[in-house]
Amino acid sequence: MLPQDDCLASVKLFNQFAERYAEKYFDLEQYDRFYAMFAALLPSAAHVIDIACGPGNVSAYLLRHRPDLSLTGVDLAPKMIDIARQRVPAGQFFVGDCRRLHELATGCDGAVFAFGLSYLNQTDAEQFFTSLNRVLNADAVLLLSTISASESSSRYERSSSGDELLTVYRTPQEMSDMLVSYGFEVRFVELVASPANAPSPTQDVVLIAKKLAQQI
Repeated sequence: MLPQDDCLASVKLFNQFAERYAEKYFDLEQYDRFYAMFAALLPSAAHVIDIACGPGNVSAYLLRHRPDLSLTGVDLAPKMIDIARQRVPAGQFFVGDCRRLHELATGCDGAVFAFGLSYLNQTDAEQFFTSLNRVLNADAVLLLSTISASESSSRYERSSSGDELLTVYRTPQEMSDMLVSYGFEVRFVELVASPANAPSPTQDVVLIAKKLAQQI
């Protein structure tokens, strides 16, 4: 029997509850100040990719405040993409795997990866960053947010539907080191408490980094 693809298992669950997720988080403003910081670093008419874009909440903020942007949203859950297309008509949204971004985009000046890394094991995370490097221009800006912890760990957590979801907790230092190893310069790091409506309280980390060189 082939081993379970934990990423696809997570996608299946997010696809199942896409409408509920959008209702819960689309209008959340807690991270807006980080999106504003990211947007301020982008050049005019920049091409931005929103990875694991979900219902398009980050894309909506960026296009509302920077209508000059060319924005591509990617998510492997088809229902999330359907919602994003409805809610953010100014963006272009496609079903796609974050581990194979190079099949979907190229020449990006900026990228957002909001909490998708929380559901990628180490092998999948390495595939993601390798692919990300192939689609980003030198000097591109990355906004990365993920759940965090004082010690690294990963475990299967049971959702309200009874399904198991692999959740990966990485330390802020581990995240910074990972970005540096893939050719980024970390410009900003901040720890924040999870939203009040999150299933369980966690510590989140938000990083903004600059791509220093193209990696193959």
